[in-house]
Amino acid sequence: MESTFLQLFLRRLGASNFLIGLIPTLFYIGLSVFSLFSGFFTSHLKQKRLAVIILHIFAAVPMLIFGIFLKFTGFIPSTLKLFFAAYALFSVGIGLILPTWQNYLVKIFTEDKVISAHSVMWISQSLGKFLSGFIILKIISKYSFSSEGASMIFSLVGLLFVVGSLMFFITKEAQTQRYSENAPSRLKTFINDLRAAFHNRNFLFFLGSEFEQFAVISILSFYANYATQYCSVKPYLAAGLFVVLNYSGSIIINIIFGWLGFLSLKNKYLTAKSLSLLTITLLYFFPTLWAFLTASFLMGVSRGTRSLVYAPTVKKISGIADSTTFFAIAPILIMPFGAGIPLLAGTFLDRFSYLGTEAYRLMFLGMGVLVVLGIIFLVKVKLNEPET
Repeated sequence: MESTFLQLFLRRLGASNFLIGLIPTLFYIGLSVFSLFSGFFTSHLKQKRLAVIILHIFAAVPMLIFGIFLKFTGFIPSTLKLFFAAYALFSVGIGLILPTWQNYLVKIFTEDKVISAHSVMWISQSLGKFLSGFIILKIISKYSFSSEGASMIFSLVGLLFVVGSLMFFITKEAQTQRYSENAPSRLKTFINDLRAAFHNRNFLFFLGSEFEQFAVISILSFYANYATQYCSVKPYLAAGLFVVLNYSGSIIINIIFGWLGFLSLKNKYLTAKSLSLLTITLLYFFPTLWAFLTASFLMGVSRGTRSLVYAPTVKKISGIADSTTFFAIAPILIMPFGAGIPLLAGTFLDRFSYLGTEAYRLMFLGMGVLVVLGIIFLVKVKLNEPET
């Protein structure tokens, strides 16, 4: 979803801005609807490791099959439709993974170690993505956006997803003592947790702060096309170097906020969201290569911070040992915005395409308003932690 390669690949297939905006929309719909199913069917499990592994493999299969398909067929009239079908299934898989995986992550570490432990995981993951940016850069510079190059990229994504999921076998999971023989039924427990989530004002304010992320994701969905179409940036740089800098930002902020432990959870968020405002300022006023590169880095900081502290923050706000239901309900509560905002951004760019660069600048301005709204909601969140 975050890769600039996808938007340029879709443009190569003749996709409109509306269809490009459909990428994060499909992702959020899959994430929201199927997170709820996953939360219901896995919240009662004392051991979640096997479920996490199986769901990761399920998500990997559509991208792997699509990559193999491109290898043997090349681009055909139905390629765009097949891609969206594969991506929709991938999004379903991510939706099934997310609440179980997030709860698993906060469960295998103690509260005082969870941030530093997560930082090591996110740094490792971001390093892999960082290297993938160079791989994409090399593939695109050699094969451009041909079916052969795209096949390599999608197949590699699927294979790495499968291999990465197997690493969970080396982790150890403590049993949750939440369910005993006399415990309420799974459905009753799930409904009670849903009620607790809906009545938790802190949780709802925290979800409101996600407006900033919707803005960042919308910008990530379109800024590479803006750079290549209107700002004289080479496509191979947008497909590769933008990604490299995006994940460089994620790696560095995980070291600073996670490994070194700077700032409280809330202040980590506030810092990242403030940098998102700076990102929009750069793209609005300075549409040059260095501004796009800096913006890529800063959006990596924002996404990296969110990845690092989201799960521990939800865990802390929920106040319960097994937070699977909170992780499951969060995406569906924000689905209209997470799915709708990128789609509206794409529709706006199509509708006002005759404005050229001004259409993108107006879109960036709208995203800036959302970032400010997210910061306002975040200020209202109380986490009962030392302000550092």
